[in-house]
Amino acid sequence: MKKDKNDSPKIFIVSDKNTAYNSVLKEELKDYSLKIFDSFDHAYYSVYASPPQLIIITMNALSKIGSENNKREIKMITDMQLDNMLSNIPVLFMLPAHFDFNEIKDEKYFLKDYIKEPLNPCELRYKTQNIIYASKSALDANPLTKLPGNSSIMESVKDKLIGEVNFSFAYIDIDNFKSYNDKYGFLRGDEVIMMTSRLIATTVYDISKTRQRDIKQHVFIGHIGGDDFVFMSHPDDIIDISNAIISNFDKIILSFYDNTDKQRGYIEAYDRQKKMQKFPVMSLSIAVIEDVNKKISHYGQISEIASGLKSTAKEKKGSNVILDRRRVE
Repeated sequence: MKKDKNDSPKIFIVSDKNTAYNSVLKEELKDYSLKIFDSFDHAYYSVYASPPQLIIITMNALSKIGSENNKREIKMITDMQLDNMLSNIPVLFMLPAHFDFNEIKDEKYFLKDYIKEPLNPCELRYKTQNIIYASKSALDANPLTKLPGNSSIMESVKDKLIGEVNFSFAYIDIDNFKSYNDKYGFLRGDEVIMMTSRLIATTVYDISKTRQRDIKQHVFIGHIGGDDFVFMSHPDDIIDISNAIISNFDKIILSFYDNTDKQRGYIEAYDRQKKMQKFPVMSLSIAVIEDVNKKISHYGQISEIASGLKSTAKEKKGSNVILDRRRVE
């Protein structure tokens, strides 16, 4: 599986066409999809039409600080950073060596990330890579658990497939969570979600580190949303991790119930048809796909396989781990 060139993050560069830095910017950022503008006016409207992952602005491309044109440019940059649709796009400034910050002291949102001249190519590459990564992670992260979301999960799977990393994938669902959430309220439901996310992350990392796995290569924990999570690990660890997560979850989960429900082992709540039903204590269904890179050729297949396995797991009582039994070709 080869990496698609169209996957490269898009960067807008606002820079005076006569500056010597343009050749450095093009060379050091050649792995990105670059679009260069000689004024922020021109870039501003393109941002709305086709938003980039980063905007780099050299100060020589802006009007003289204090001038009316400069005030207008600063307002446009500030407005963009306050716009709900565009506020996630980071802006990196290249500043003169003796830039006077006192001149922009009243511009609260104007200048957040910057590099000062003389331009260091290594610093440019490092800062660009980290800003894009941090921005992407923050945008994709689940607001409650802060775990990576769907885009990051998909990218991690794609990277492992492209890198021919042999890994395993697990999809986790909390059984009977909706009935619990309906009866006890979303605040207590959020506490269950947070506990589960911490339990998954701690277990995955503890076992992986104990066995001295390459964390960057094999390990990933994500939160699809609601009560659905995923994790990836070294193939030899996936079953032990899954069983440990279930064992600890089953020990902890009763503490989230009131004494009456805890003693009888179920809660009474309305189902989707508005009928009062008895719902068992929450449990976990974990669908496991071992040796992913030996079984599939496209990341889209994982969702299909995991969905089928999860349905099988949920048909059984209590917490269960269901394995994909298809043979490795």
